[in-house]
Parts: sequence; C-alpha cells; structure tokens
Amino acid sequence: LSPQRVTNLLSGFAKLSYQPDSTSMALISGKVKDQLRSYNGQGLSSLLWAFAKLQHRPQEPLMHDMNRQILSNVDTLTSVEVANILWSYPRLSVKPRDTVLSALEAQAMTQIWDFTAQNVATTLSAFAKLVYQPQTQLMRGLEQHAYMEIELFDSQAVANLFWAFAKLGYKPGIDLVQAMEQATYRQIQDFNSQGIANTLWAMSKLQHKPGPEVGQALLQRSNDLVSTFTPQGIANTLYGFGRLKLNPPMSLLNAFEKRALEVMASFTPQSVAISLTAFRKLNHPLTRKTLEGFQRRAVALATSTRASEKSTILSSLDKMGVSPHNDLIVSYEASTNRAISNLRSNEVLELLWAFARLSHKPTEGLMHALEEAVAKCIADVDLTDVVGIWWALARIKVEPSMGLLRILEQRTLEEGKYLSEEDKRDILWAMGKLEVDERIGTGLRDKFAS
Repeated sequence: LSPQRVTNLLSGFAKLSYQPDSTSMALISGKVKDQLRSYNGQGLSSLLWAFAKLQHRPQEPLMHDMNRQILSNVDTLTSVEVANILWSYPRLSVKPRDTVLSALEAQAMTQIWDFTAQNVATTLSAFAKLVYQPQTQLMRGLEQHAYMEIELFDSQAVANLFWAFAKLGYKPGIDLVQAMEQATYRQIQDFNSQGIANTLWAMSKLQHKPGPEVGQALLQRSNDLVSTFTPQGIANTLYGFGRLKLNPPMSLLNAFEKRALEVMASFTPQSVAISLTAFRKLNHPLTRKTLEGFQRRAVALATSTRASEKSTILSSLDKMGVSPHNDLIVSYEASTNRAISNLRSNEVLELLWAFARLSHKPTEGLMHALEEAVAKCIADVDLTDVVGIWWALARIKVEPSMGLLRILEQRTLEEGKYLSEEDKRDILWAMGKLEVDERIGTGLRDKFAS
C-alpha cells in the first residue's frame, strides 16, 4: 500500500466509525512507520486525524517520528491541516514538545485569514487543552477572525471559544464577548449540557455576567438538559450560577442535586469540592442522603485528593453546619501522612487550616509531619499565613515543638512592623491558648508592647 492508500484506508475507517482490531492497527502503524518519510503535510494531518477518531494512540517511537516529520513539513500546512493536527493531540493524550507547538503556531499565523469559524474554535481549544499559551499576536488574530465570522459559529464552536479564552487566561474585547453572548442566545436550543457547563464556567472566569435574557435562557436550557449533565458539568454549571449571580430557582437546584446523586460514583475529587462549595454559596440545603453520598465518595477518593481539595471539602461541610464523618477525616489523615513530603507549602497550610476549622487534632504522627512541613516552608509564607498558622495551632490545641515555636516567633518578628493591632491580638490569643512560656513569648510580647 502506498502512503496515500494507507491514509485513505484509515480515513475511511474513521468516517465510517469502523474500529479495526488491534492486529490490523498494528500492521497499519508498521506500514506508516516504514513509509513515514514519504508523507507530506496533508498526509500527516489526515493520519493524525484518523488515529484520533479511531482512538488509536501510536506507540511513542512512531509518535516521535511523526512529530519530527510534521516539523519538516510545517511550512506547507494549510489552516485546516494545522487545526486538524492540533485537534488530534489532546484526543490522543499526546503533548508534543513546545518546538512542535510553536512551529504550528507560527504556521497558523501565516494562514490566519484562511481559518474557518470551526477551525478558529478548534485551534484555540486545542492549545488550551495542551496547556500551551500562544503568542499575543496569534491570539489577537484569532480573536479578530472570530469576531468577523461569529455568525458562522455553531453552538459547539461558540461554547469551545468561550472555554478556550477562559482556559488560556485571555480576555477578548467586549465586542467579541457580546457577540458570543448573542450567538449563545440565538442557538441556545442547540447547546448540549457540556456546552452549557463550559459557557457558564468560562463566563465566570472571564468575569462577564450575561444580560437578563441570556442568563434566563441558560437557566432554562440547563433545566431542559439536567438529566444529561456529567459530574464535571454539574460542578462547572453550579459554579457559574453562583459566580454570575444568576439566581437559579429552587426547583433547578433540586434537579441538579438529584442528578448529582445519580452519577455520584463518577465524581472526581475536584468535582466533589466544587459542587459542595457551589451548593453552599447558592444557599441550597442538601438533603441528608446527598451529604452522605458526597462524603462516601470523598472517602473513596481520599488517596487521589489534593490537599487544597481536602481543605475545600472539609471547609464546605463545616460551613454548611455538617460535621464531617470520622471515616472521612481518618482517610484524609492517612492519605496526607503518606504524601506529606510531596506537598507544597500552600497545600500544607490548607490542610492545617482545614483541621483547625473543625477543631480536629490530627494524629501525633501526622501532626509531627505537618510541623516539619511548616518549618520548611515558613520563609515562603506571607503575613496573613503567619497569623493563620498561630491561629490554626491554637485551634487544634496541639503542643508544638520548641523548635517550631522558635521558628514561628522569628518569622513573626520579621513581619512585626506590618502587623495590624488585630493581628497582634490574634497572635497573643494563640500564644495564650498554646501556653507559650517566657522562653519563647518574651520577644514577641515586648515587640507588640513597643
């Protein structure tokens, strides 16, 4: 088979949604590898697109060689071929080297006015998924092109455009944002649940509150589709409702709570944390059954839950007036103890404050590990964190080691001139609760007195 016939064969399989068996795909991949130097830009684009549609990730050596061949042919790629290659990478869970992405970015810039509306959205969303920040020149070019072509964007492209701008941390001009908002309103009946979730999340991140009509349309469409939302979609939608102050009716929040219970087994640590926080901020009281479900899921996910997510989950439950289950706290303690050496300073502090808000004293082993972690990161914490550490230690009612107290005293003295009177009172309160003796507290008390 020639390279063209191999490409046509794979593309045909992809368009027909026909999945060849693994043996056939291995033979085809071997043929591609043998003939790779004969592939031009168009062929490489079609190959990657077909592999992505067939959900067949080439083995690393072949993927490496394909990227090298793309670099050799990048100057010949059209706008469609650039977009297809970029679209394929996230679908294949491939993150190419920045040299490949920067070359594709440069070629996209030369082809900017040939991009279709769909390819603008595809390109931006691919860069966002690959966590690659394009240069401002390309972002502005795609933004201008999107504004000129906005009438041609379908509902998925509009949602992807919103999401990509927000994910890349790029705030487009108000004219384009308003045009995207109106495109959303015109096509609202074509939006699926993922599109609604992505749009609401993106509007929140871009700090753009939609007009009353658009806000109402988003609420109504959410209600129509509530039974199809994924856990991540539930989390992002609720987050958007709260941040954008859309005031969803109680019936809609009840429907989302019911949906959350239906798909609870698929919630990730992040979606648990975001959903609990959002329900709380929307002042929606969760039923006992739902709270039990979230806590059981949190226990099951303990080993894969980041420190910041643990803190958010525990804090949200506490602020709802719910005492976290002992199983949840114990599982968080155990998983944290195993991972403590890998935690960043902000993660250590998040956990310390989470336990403090619950007035929960960690096990002796975990407390010792937390102390060591605090001592290591103390030089990096700011004034607010210094005061927070004193407060947390006092709330937990631990007996900190003399070494930690001396380190904390020294860091507090360094920040002394920046402390407010309230900060000083909080620290003195903590010192009293901790029964800090004269060997440690004299320097601070004298400093505050002066």
